[in-house]
Amino acid sequence: MSYVFDVDGEVVWSPALRIGKLFMDMAGTLAADAGTDLAAAGFTMNASDYYYVDPVALGGFVRTLLAGSVVTNPVYKELARGFLVACLVLLERTGVVLEPADEAQRDLFDARAELARLM
Repeated sequence: MSYVFDVDGEVVWSPALRIGKLFMDMAGTLAADAGTDLAAAGFTMNASDYYYVDPVALGGFVRTLLAGSVVTNPVYKELARGFLVACLVLLERTGVVLEPADEAQRDLFDARAELARLM
């Protein structure tokens, strides 16, 4: 069993259930911390383990996170790191490629290619 992340009928990621659940739990927590909800962050539930991804909304959500305390607080950054890098991979797979705004973000973007191989 696995989660499905779909963009316009194309599966861009299909992690195992536990990984998908953790990813979406983190998405919900980080969205709430940013003052938004999952839909505005780019994730719309089709079923408990199936999400439609809106690349434009997800790109905006990731930019918001990167501009906030997720990157400036070292503990928060490390806790959110895997989520952010996975989002960068999802965005790249949908044709949305973000670039780091500064050196504080560089390591997240550098990790994108390695994680993409594993996803």
